Amino acid sequence: MSIVVIQWLIYLHVLGAVGFFLFHGVSASMALQVRKETELARIRALLDLSQSTFTGMFSAFLLMGVTGIVLPFLIRIWDKGYIWLSIVLIVGVAVYMGIFSEGHYKQLRRLVGLPYMKGSKTFPAEPPASAEEIAALLGKTNVAALAAMGYVIPAIVLWLMIFKPF
Repeated sequence: MSIVVIQWLIYLHVLGAVGFFLFHGVSASMALQVRKETELARIRALLDLSQSTFTGMFSAFLLMGVTGIVLPFLIRIWDKGYIWLSIVLIVGVAVYMGIFSEGHYKQLRRLVGLPYMKGSKTFPAEPPASAEEIAALLGKTNVAALAAMGYVIPAIVLWLMIFKPF
């Protein structure tokens, strides 16, 4: 395989990662800020802003993922443990975030009177819940776990990709 093709794929892989973290940073900022909010309009605005970046985030993640799967075939490194561990960690983070989002932020959208999803089905907005119900759900948000999954695991994957320890 041409070195130029491999360089382009590495470039696209890193570009996908940069794009993913750029778009996902909006959701991370929302997760940190929304817990402090008490005004319904501000909570809705934060949730809508976060959701507005989903297409870009998903597209960038797809670019990163496809190039991350193709490259090991081209440079023949599927026998390296760091590749497998990286894939397992990234898939694990994606699954964790998906489960958390389904059980938490989609429920929050429903409680504040925004359209929401369950699985792949979209539901119309319902009347907002009480301030106490909204505050109770916001109080359950474990931002430390989200930050650990969203920052520490990708940092480990980056370390694996650069240092290739095994």
